Amino acid sequence: MRSRACKKGTGRPRRRRVAGWVLVVSLASCAPDLDREAPEVGSVSLETTDVHVVGTSEALATVLDMEVLPDGRIWVLNSLPPFFVGFDADGESIAAHGEAGGGPEEFQWPAGFVVGAPQGEAWVLDTRRHGLVRVSTPDEPWTEVDIPGAELPQGTVQGGVDLMSPIVRTARLGDEIVLPHSTGTLESGLLSMVETILKADLVRFDPATGEVEPVLSIGEAVEDPFPAFTPTEGGIPLWKRLWAVCGGHLRVYDRVRNQLRGFDGTGQERAPITLPPTGLSEVTPQEFARAIFPLRQAEITGGAGDRLSEEDSLRLIRQVARGAEGTAAQLAAYLPPFVDFRCSPSGTMWLRPIDLDGAGLTGGRAWLRVDPDGGSRVMMLPPRFDAFRFSEDRVFGVVRDELDVPSVAWVAVGARVP
Repeated sequence: MRSRACKKGTGRPRRRRVAGWVLVVSLASCAPDLDREAPEVGSVSLETTDVHVVGTSEALATVLDMEVLPDGRIWVLNSLPPFFVGFDADGESIAAHGEAGGGPEEFQWPAGFVVGAPQGEAWVLDTRRHGLVRVSTPDEPWTEVDIPGAELPQGTVQGGVDLMSPIVRTARLGDEIVLPHSTGTLESGLLSMVETILKADLVRFDPATGEVEPVLSIGEAVEDPFPAFTPTEGGIPLWKRLWAVCGGHLRVYDRVRNQLRGFDGTGQERAPITLPPTGLSEVTPQEFARAIFPLRQAEITGGAGDRLSEEDSLRLIRQVARGAEGTAAQLAAYLPPFVDFRCSPSGTMWLRPIDLDGAGLTGGRAWLRVDPDGGSRVMMLPPRFDAFRFSEDRVFGVVRDELDVPSVAWVAVGARVP
């Protein structure tokens, strides 16, 4: 562990670029989603009036991640420097800090908070520094924990194949940190790289001792979806590597079985939870084009934050739809049924379905709430509300106004879910 006085730089903000994977128009990518024809029995809809705004800051650009600490402090990961913006339990600003650069107390690629707040503080993974940095105490000495390069070489702690986000999911399990480890590179080909990343190993890292132990190989623990996958025109699947620490154990989404598989800290399997049928086995070229539109837009504009005009957007969707290769079933085999997976500390699970009618791979308002006993219902979160953390009675996130200006906020869900 290294300690230095935390530096508050004033470097010029730099745009964070979308991952540089080339996407071809004929990329076929689609898989199930909640049955759009089935009635949402027992669904709960939350509206804008249910949103409680905590606070905002002129420093905020796009919020990439959020951590809610046990004492009520909230820290967000910003897309531009200053990378970290904090609020106390009353919504008052704590600090905005974290500059980009290669210096000893600067950030090179902050890739998300460690879910579960180790030591009751917010820690961020910086993949290029190859370490964890405490960011919720900016007035105290800089504290960083190196990830051991012998067991986990730099570049092997990789995200779950989300081309639009730099975030790498990590989480606290007891006194240790669960990290995803894979060795996928473009040298073996794009499809091979994607398969390797999706089948990553989950390892336990003890920050106090530096020890690393394997916990679970996703590729061995869940059913393999690749044998049944037939790429068309060189397309790659846009599936997500979805896992989380839920109530003291691991849960991993199994695409083939449509289950949340459970494993304890030693990798021993617990009872799986079967999810409601996704109900989507076919998609039209138009639906497919809308689903992957954000990726094509980012490829054309060169950044996830840039947008095309409405006229250019419609033209691009028509172009992608005309170029989509494959049958409706083959297109459906490319997309993920769920695009995000989160858990509350006690083990309530939240899955975000793909939204073919609107937001596509980023997901819409709907989340599937799954209780530890397997009961589930659809929760419609408020419009323009992006969820990041779930407690037993609240969902914490960011609400965006009509100009996309973000504010940290939460909505109460406990009283609405019997």
